[in-house]
Amino acid sequence: MKCFKAQKQPIVSPRMIYMRAVRYVGFLSAVLMLTGCASLKQARHDSMQEVTTLSAFDGTYANPFSASDDAEFSSLWSQLTLAEKLDSLDFKKATIALQAAGNDKIKATWFEDRIEKKSIILKGKLKDSYFVSQHKRTGVPIPLIYGQIKNSQFQLWLDKGDKLHVDRLQNRWGWVFLFLAGKDETRNYQYKKVKE
Repeated sequence: MKCFKAQKQPIVSPRMIYMRAVRYVGFLSAVLMLTGCASLKQARHDSMQEVTTLSAFDGTYANPFSASDDAEFSSLWSQLTLAEKLDSLDFKKATIALQAAGNDKIKATWFEDRIEKKSIILKGKLKDSYFVSQHKRTGVPIPLIYGQIKNSQFQLWLDKGDKLHVDRLQNRWGWVFLFLAGKDETRNYQYKKVKE
């Protein structure tokens, strides 16, 4: 008759469980930030211009302003900069000039009374007559306690009347302890081309 020795089971401490959970949540957060939770779709519109080069977007556009509470956030400049806070320049007097700056960049310039106030370079790519911007992602992960991931993106397209359309995506999700929450929002804005 053979005797079997009892094998020692590895002891799993609470610290080991916590560290595994931290690694898992960190890995999941990194994957979601890199892949993005949502992307804009390039739908076909009857009134859409066929665009084969970024120079089709060249021109000066109105930066509309109205009396509504969120008017400054719906301005063309705010959409292009993917802003979440207001700019200090005067939205009422502004016009925004777009100019192709290569195969994957558009330069946006803020003008006020024909004087240049500031400019930015928009990075993206031309896809099915849309200029699709790169994702802007931010994250605040504190494993197992709190976390938040934000994803913003825009795409530009022109209609046959030379109006510039901006589709804007804002995707957010997060957690407090183990409770998850999220919000996806896509909006469309139109801006008239200014005759000079």
